[in-house]
Formats: sequence, C-alpha cells, structure tokens
Amino acid sequence: MAMHCEIPFPGIRKLTFGEPEDCVPSAQPYRKAPLADAIAELPEPETAPFPLEEIRFTLSARGCRLELPLRPGEDLYGFGLQLKSLRQTGKKRTLRVNSDPVADTGDSHAPAPLYFSTAGYGVLLDTARYATFYTGGNLPFSRRKAAASAGDIKLTEEELYASSGATAPVIAEVPAARGVTLYLFSGPTLLDAVRRYVLFCGGGCLVPEWSLGNWYRACGTATEAGVAGLARELREENIPCDVLGLEPGWQSHAYSCSLRWSEERFPHRRELIHSLRDAGFRVNLWEHAFLHPTSPLYEPMAEYAGEFEVWQGEVPDFTIPEAAKLFRDYHAEEFTRQGISSFKLDECDNSDFIRSPWSFPECSRFPSGCDGEQMHSLFGLLYQQTILDACRDAGIRTCGSVRNTHAFAPPMPFVLYSDLYDHRDFLRGVAGCGFSGMLWTPELRHAQSPRDYLRRLQAMVLAPQMLMNIWSMPHPPWRQLVRERNLAGEFLPEAEQLRLKTLTRKILELRMGFIPCLYAAFADYHFRGIPPFRALAMEWPEDPRLREVDQAWMAGENLLCIPFTADEEERTVPLPEGGWRDYYTGELFQGEVTLRPDEETLPILVRENSIVPVARPVTHVTDGMVYHLVLRLYGKTPRPARLYADDGWSFGWENDPEHWGEVRADGTASTSLSGRYRVDAVEEIGR
Repeated sequence: MAMHCEIPFPGIRKLTFGEPEDCVPSAQPYRKAPLADAIAELPEPETAPFPLEEIRFTLSARGCRLELPLRPGEDLYGFGLQLKSLRQTGKKRTLRVNSDPVADTGDSHAPAPLYFSTAGYGVLLDTARYATFYTGGNLPFSRRKAAASAGDIKLTEEELYASSGATAPVIAEVPAARGVTLYLFSGPTLLDAVRRYVLFCGGGCLVPEWSLGNWYRACGTATEAGVAGLARELREENIPCDVLGLEPGWQSHAYSCSLRWSEERFPHRRELIHSLRDAGFRVNLWEHAFLHPTSPLYEPMAEYAGEFEVWQGEVPDFTIPEAAKLFRDYHAEEFTRQGISSFKLDECDNSDFIRSPWSFPECSRFPSGCDGEQMHSLFGLLYQQTILDACRDAGIRTCGSVRNTHAFAPPMPFVLYSDLYDHRDFLRGVAGCGFSGMLWTPELRHAQSPRDYLRRLQAMVLAPQMLMNIWSMPHPPWRQLVRERNLAGEFLPEAEQLRLKTLTRKILELRMGFIPCLYAAFADYHFRGIPPFRALAMEWPEDPRLREVDQAWMAGENLLCIPFTADEEERTVPLPEGGWRDYYTGELFQGEVTLRPDEETLPILVRENSIVPVARPVTHVTDGMVYHLVLRLYGKTPRPARLYADDGWSFGWENDPEHWGEVRADGTASTSLSGRYRVDAVEEIGR
C-alpha cells in the first residue's frame, strides 16, 4: 500500500499509511507548536536512518500492521513509562493503560507508542489505540531448511529461549485502525533523536522553581487545624518544604468528586490558604475528574459525559472544547484565583486488577466519537491541559502530579507517580522516563526500616519531584515509619526520632542545594530538548556496558546519581567514558566504580572538569529570590557551569527567554545572573 512522506522539519519525516483515525494524539488541544528554530539548530542527518522502502504496511480484519527494520546490534528504549524494564529489545510490548502491571508486558499507566534506537533514531505512531510492538524477536518465515544435528537438542532454559542471532524486524500492530501516521526522528545520535522529538512536541516543560523544592502530602483525613499544625511544625523544625498537598478529605465528597470544600473539615479555607502562602507554602489539591452528583459541574457537564459512570460519577469528554471550558472555568473561579497553585490529578488512568469500578470500559463511547480505549490513552493529557489552562487564567506557573500521560507529553509540567511501591521499579522509572519525554517521582510513602526510609528519601534528591506522600499516616514519618504503628500513635524512641528528623533535614537540604542545577536542566529541556534525567544509554549508546544500567541516571549536565535500595550493601557500576569524581571527596574513578555507602549518604559522581554550583539551603523558595552559591570545583580545568536566571515563577521567560549565564572557576559570574545568583565561595573538591 502506498506511503505518503512529508518532511515538516529537518530530520523529521511524517509517513502516512492508509486512512488514519481522527481521534489521535496529534489532533488534541494539548498539542503544542514545534520549536522550529531549535530543531533547525540540531545536527541534520544526511539521510533517513534506514531506507523508507523497507517499511511494510498491511491491513487485516485485526487492524493495521507496520514492519520496520532493525539492524544487528541495535537496542530499543521507550514505550512510555516502563517500570519493569529499561532496555526493550526482543520483547512484546502491549501498550495498555493499566496502573497495575504485574509483569514486564508493556502495561503502564503512561504508555506511549514511541521508541528510540541506539542507532540514532526514534519512531512515534500517532495512535490512541493499545498498539502492540514486537521488538525484534519474531523472524519472518523462510523456506530455507537448517541442517539437523545432534547439537540441536536444548537442555536449559537459557538455550531453549536464546535468540537465534538473526535480525528480526520491529512489528507494530494497531487494532481497529485502517491506517496510521508514523513520525521518524533522525539523530544522528540517540540523544539528538530524543531532542528532536521533545522539540517537535513544543519543548520540555520549564517548571517553576518552587516545584523543585520538597513536597509533603498531608494525611487524607487531615482537617484545617491539622494542616496548619503540620505547617507550623515543618517551619519550626526547619524542615524544607515548598508544597503542602491536601488529599481527598478536603472535599465534601470524593470517589467520585464533588470538587467542593468540606465545610466541616475546612470551614476557614481561604484564611488557611493565605496563611500558608504567607509562610512560604504552595497548596496542592488532590482530585480526580469523575464528577459526583453533588458537584456544581454535574448537571452542566451531563451532555458532554461518557456513557458509563465511574464511582457513580460522570466522566467528562475533554476532547470537546465546551466540556474543557466548563471544568477550566470552575477551577479558575473556585481554586486558582483563590490561591491554589497546583493539583494532583489522580485516577485518570485505568486498572485491570483492582476490584472496583476503577474506570470506564474500553468499549464505552463518548460524545466526541472517541471510544473508551482511545479515551484512556488521551484522558491524562486532556485533563492536564484543562487544569493548566485554569492555572494560566490566574497567572500561575504551575507544576502538578498526574497518573496518566501519553505521546506529546514533554511540555506538560506534571510528574507521574504510582500506587505501586517496589523501590527498584521506582528507580528504573527515573532512568527510563526521559526516553518518552515524561517525568516520574520515586515518591516516599512509608518504610519498613530507617535504612529503607533514608534510601527512599535519597532517591528523590536528583529526581523530577521530591515528594513525601504521607497521605496514609497522621504523623510525620520521622516519628514512626511503619504505617500501622503510625496510625496507632506508637512512636519511635525519642533519640531515634531526633536522628531521623535530623537526617531528613540534611537530605532535603541537599535537594535544595541542587535547585540551581536542576532548574538549568529544565531550561535545557525546554530550549534544547535535553531530558533533565537520562539513562546512561541515552548519552553513551555506543557503550554496551551501559545499555542495561537502570538504577542510575544523569541529572542535568554533570551529575551521575546512583541511589541504593535498603537491601544493598555494595554495587559495582560501569562508568561512561572519561573521569568521574566522588561528589563529596573528589576521588577520581574511571571505567567502573564499586560503591559501599552508609545509609546516610547518596552516592553522586561528577563529570571530570566540572563546576557544581550549590545553593546555600533555605526552607523554601521565594519568588525571584537570590541564591547564594558555593562553587564546587572538580578536576584541574573545570569548565564554566551554565545557569538560567529568569524570575523562576512568572511567564516572563516566554517573551524574553535570554536569561542564560555562567559561573566560572575563579568565582566570577555573567552579569545576566547578578539578579538571581551570588557566588559566596569557591571550594576545590578534587584536583
């Protein structure tokens, strides 16, 4: 069947096969304009990554199928948030929206029909269907007969299931569709291909500085007095915190949502919000989009709702502009204009394994014409855009939390989270999220031991969001880590409480010190398309030792984060080319490093000849604040460090983006940084 090819931007090919569906990701209102000038600045490959005539398209009663070439030695990454594996080569990926993956099958609450190759290209299928990919494990039938021999008998699982060594194509099946559009992103390197995708989506999100501080979600049953008391304790104990989150109890009805304040639990909420803001806290509200009959939105939204309820609540069809406007305007009037800065968008995904009406069926229909399968793929991003518009209405540059996203996600300032809690899966999510332009937090909820607590906390220091999600415990975790005992009011001995509180403060202060580096990384994400958190394989795909390193990642330009889990005493990690220095001591490593950290230390390595600008910690970020920096120098000839210096909270950067500057080894800084950064000291850590 004929293929239509366009080249909308350098290094990007749009290939159309058959008759694509109308309800696809690229047609939705959250789609942002590509950053054409930034795309043009990327190195342009001379040719496509493979001959386009090698792509085969067929139709059947099942839908449509594409076959794409895969060369020997290529490895594939991506497919959205994949918590069970990093390298995706040789697997079957069925990209169903499912919040509870029980095996490494492709299920995810944030799948995306998008993959990248170490050969330096990326492939995006513009579909909201639950596409299935066979990533190089299935060889086409051949009539050639292999010579039989006694050696053909296999006796071990490794022998039985080993690859033949032959190269198989990538097979992508899109159910129900009679055609599909494919976008091909050429490198020439893997990182360049990822950047081209991010910039094509409109650039990565530039989150406000306050969102890079610590988030603390209060207990779900907390009252107005309890939230105020928690805020006082955090400030009195100098525990850094920028965002306080309120869980379902703030509403008069949740599951489904009234989106109305509980008069009983929060009778003076406006005064509470203003007092929290005066103390330096932003307020984040938990919600989901399924509307309870007591919600003021219920009746006006009825004509735009899907045919099935969820928790006895109606499901808005946000693909319809009128539905999105109703939801947006209500949030602007009731929340964002009243001082709410952020939202947690829960349950906008799906689940196959929870015994409850978790979400709407895939076979359901919506007024726009989308079915339930398509809506599950699109719902999270449509929801994010609606809330983003409500924040914009009030002049709020926001960052929130969300349970579902899909292709074209990079511009959205929302961080994914999960109800699952395996620590290694959580770390793998940070390493892999950048391949799909997504953000992920390995949040802390509870712990089984002090070591488990500290290492879960450390894992977020160089992650997209530092989130203590203490929704299920009425008391701070440093008083009691175990949920059941916390609920019962059984506290740890005083000495242990003090130790954990002190170490909590130390870890959160470490995070606050890295805010200038992290903010610059997010600016690079927007303007240059470089994911702020990257698997080592993204930057060094030619090194086979790094292709399955899934418990470590790059944060920003120069920091290599290697968090440990509670059961680890030692780990040997292969290192990228060049020298790497211990962040704390300056010790130089090359080739690989064997780490044996104590429970109080997060292993961090620094690229040789780098400057790490570290801010003196504060309890919270204020709008336009001046950061006092200590420049930590590593190596004999440290390169200047780049920083971004807009005001950190407004939308001014959109019209005046030139806020870059640098700090240098002699302690000097660009004049463009003078209003935001001040160098107080220079320290030689490793020479």
